[in-house]
Amino acid sequence: MDQETRSLLNRWKSIQGHVRAVEKMLEDDAYCVDVLKQTLAIQGAIEKVNAGVLERHLRTCVTTAIASDDLAERERVIAELMDVFKGTGHLRRVASAGEAIERVAATLNAGEKPPHAHGNGEVP
Repeated sequence: MDQETRSLLNRWKSIQGHVRAVEKMLEDDAYCVDVLKQTLAIQGAIEKVNAGVLERHLRTCVTTAIASDDLAERERVIAELMDVFKGTGHLRRVASAGEAIERVAATLNAGEKPPHAHGNGEVP
C-alpha cells in the first residue's frame, strides 16, 4: 500500500470515529448545534477524501487514458467521471478540483509519464 492510499485510509478511519461520536451525541441528546458542528466537520472530511481519490484518479487512470491514442477510451473516462457527478449536486464542486487538474496538466506538459495506481498497467 502506497503512502497516498495509507493517508486516505487513515483519514477515512478518522471519519468513522467521528461518526461514532455523533451517534453517541444523538443517543445522549446532545445540544443540536454541537451535533451540527460535528456533522458539518464530517462532511468536510469526506469531501477531502473525495478530492484525494479524484486527484489520484486524474493523475493515474485518466491521464493514462487521455495520453493514449484510443479516442473511445478518452471519451469513456470523461463520460465515467461526468456520470459520477451528474445528479449528485456535486458537479459544481468539480470546479474546486481545478488545482488538481492544473497539477496533472503541468505533469503532462513536462512530458512526465503519469504513475498508475493500480499497479497492473491497465486502466480500469
